[in-house]
Amino acid sequence: MEKWRLTITKVDNGFYLVKSNDDPPYVIQEDENDHLRAYEELCWKVLEYFGYYGSKHDPERLFVRREKN
Repeated sequence: MEKWRLTITKVDNGFYLVKSNDDPPYVIQEDENDHLRAYEELCWKVLEYFGYYGSKHDPERLFVRREKN
């Protein structure tokens, strides 16, 4: 069984992601003009890393969507 791990650390200006493989760390920086962008990107990165976002042809998939009132 393959074990995966993704460590997410909240830092002053965003997030620092470390994967369990040899990939370099990934940094998500917050944008002072778009307070949700960093959180949206974090959700996408987690889905991408674990392979859960799928494609539009999959019968079921997870999706991140931003909505405005």
